[in-house]
Amino acid sequence: MKDRNQFLSGISQKISAYICPVLLGTAICYAVIDVLDKEKPVLYSVIFLLEAWILFGVFDRLKYMKRLGGLLYIMVFIVNSLASSWLARMGMYRAGGFKELMKWFFGETDNYDQPYFLNALFIAGGFFLISILYYFTQVRYRSLGVMLCIMFPFVIYTKRVVIMPELMTTIIVVLYLAVIVHNRHIDPSRQEKNAFLKIDRSYIIAIAVFVSITGTVTMIIPKQSYVSFLEKNSDLFSYTNTIGGNGTGNSDNVSQESSSRYGERGDTGKILFRFRTDGNEKEYYLRKQPFDRFNGDIWEKDMNNINRYYYSEMYPEYEITDLAEDFYDIYQKDGLKLPEIQIERGFVEGEDFSASYLPCPLSTTVKDVSTSYYRKYLDDRVERMESADENLHNAFSFYEENGDLYEYAREVGLSSEEYEEILEENYGIGNVQKIYSDFLMARQLYSNTDGISTRIAELAEEITKEYHSDVEKAAALAMYFEENGYEYDEKYVPEDTSIEYFIFEGKKGICTNYATAMTLMARSIGLTARYVEGYAAFERDENELYIVRDSYAHAFVEVYIPAVGWMTFDPTVSGYMYVREEQHNYFEDIMQFLSHFVAVIAVAVFVLFVCLRDRIAELFFRISQIFRNPQKRTLKLYSNVIKLVNFSTGGDYRSYTVNMLREYLSSSRGAVPEKLLQLFEKTAFGGYVPDNSEYREAYAEYRKCYRFLRKIPKRKQA
Repeated sequence: MKDRNQFLSGISQKISAYICPVLLGTAICYAVIDVLDKEKPVLYSVIFLLEAWILFGVFDRLKYMKRLGGLLYIMVFIVNSLASSWLARMGMYRAGGFKELMKWFFGETDNYDQPYFLNALFIAGGFFLISILYYFTQVRYRSLGVMLCIMFPFVIYTKRVVIMPELMTTIIVVLYLAVIVHNRHIDPSRQEKNAFLKIDRSYIIAIAVFVSITGTVTMIIPKQSYVSFLEKNSDLFSYTNTIGGNGTGNSDNVSQESSSRYGERGDTGKILFRFRTDGNEKEYYLRKQPFDRFNGDIWEKDMNNINRYYYSEMYPEYEITDLAEDFYDIYQKDGLKLPEIQIERGFVEGEDFSASYLPCPLSTTVKDVSTSYYRKYLDDRVERMESADENLHNAFSFYEENGDLYEYAREVGLSSEEYEEILEENYGIGNVQKIYSDFLMARQLYSNTDGISTRIAELAEEITKEYHSDVEKAAALAMYFEENGYEYDEKYVPEDTSIEYFIFEGKKGICTNYATAMTLMARSIGLTARYVEGYAAFERDENELYIVRDSYAHAFVEVYIPAVGWMTFDPTVSGYMYVREEQHNYFEDIMQFLSHFVAVIAVAVFVLFVCLRDRIAELFFRISQIFRNPQKRTLKLYSNVIKLVNFSTGGDYRSYTVNMLREYLSSSRGAVPEKLLQLFEKTAFGGYVPDNSEYREAYAEYRKCYRFLRKIPKRKQA
């Protein structure tokens, strides 16, 4: 029996020693996995919990083996390192190298379809985390060492520019503080008698109050109003592959995938930047980036092409004026006049908006601008170099896509087939080789027809059957939606989110649906077209500057037109050009305040319950006595005296006789409910049935003695 009690006591001590650090490690594991792969945090956390518990027990045994234990630990560490290294190498081999590992870690790409990276991090990081937690809580208690562990998730969230959920932060902080409070008392390196933990009523109350108050304070204290660099650059679009997956993309990097076509937009009407130009168009389309292929749901970027940019010596920029003039030299058509393509100055500024890629019109040129500030890529993205201002504050030149340019394209009146035939016939003349190379490159990158059904192709053919030239066909496709009952609806989410359903049944959606539909329809009839995301600039302030808000993020289409090159078409129906001024969500603030208020009240009630639970129990006991007869009241009242004595001492006095209890109370409490004891003896052992007056006298005496029964009075020093 003694051995069994010692065994149970040892198990109890281990549980007490392990519980806080193991739970802290599990919370850290959950936070890290949640930001890396939101589908698997629970599974990995359960595995971590079991692994931590097992390893803590193993480490306890190794600790007493001295040199042999150290050798065994090193062997386990080597095996763990080899396993995680092998998984990391396999992941890099399948994904494409070390850069892909870094992109995955920082949230710039998606490798969840192959779990090697995640498992490698879990195996190596989990073992490392468990080892640190064990050493700094079971071998040498060091609160700063434990703090290193809780830094891991915060660092990863910061690197990915994601805000850790409020509840998760609270749990980690509370568990860390619990380790500090709890494990300090059981630090085996401290040999003082009072260093060992005594779990009594006072300890339980202190822990409950501490955890409750700490958790509440952590949740309700307002956070510092800090906005990360990438968050400042967020636009409307919800890139599924960008940092955080929280419904906003960003203008700081190139996204591999486009916006979702349905779902909550999440814009606020906040002004991002302003755009000024000498031109006089009612609306300007400021492009950010085009996409290459449609996967049936969203658009994807061919990441192999993102680093190809114009270079003055090796690959000079071939501008719209050069292309038009060079083609005009070989294409002599009666009445055709070369348009005066107007070059305009553009200027964008945003005090707290900083983007690596300049939001600017198509045909922005960098020929006359220092290359230390800009670099233009072959897909017409314009990169702001490191030497540019931190905040968006840039001037540039662009060729305006006005009515004259469209009219010239209509007068040329060529289809892609005719255009290519003319270029092939005149290949050795003038700069035709440049024109042909530009045309072939565009067609190679933006003619993919994946995701286009026969039904969509037949509709596109029907819409454009009366038109001959590419520019007329593109214009007809853009006008189709306005003329056939389509609606602009931000909140509409259909039963079927396919693009085919949008075109033929739903006929409601936002710009991403319209631009996707037109791009696919254009490609199905042989046009070279690309889906583009950026901004629509149409609101002006009193100084005639275009105001660009986050709600003006926009998707549109660019089609490669013979003799001109890329031109912009917007198929989105009317309804998106409305001014949405920035509004403060007072309802949300009120709800947040109420939630914090309710949290404080709930915690206060809980703390009061923990601290006063014996008095609350006493209150309910006294109320219940009202509904009993005097005989049962007497028996229950005596039973409650025993319960109070047990509670105040932590012992068990149920086996005491009435005389033994009387002597104990007299010697230790100085207060004896004599009338109750006498009445109980007669009632319990003599068959006596007391009346109400006798019980009231016994109860009155009990109440006078109550405070001495529930707590042993302190002895006064002589």
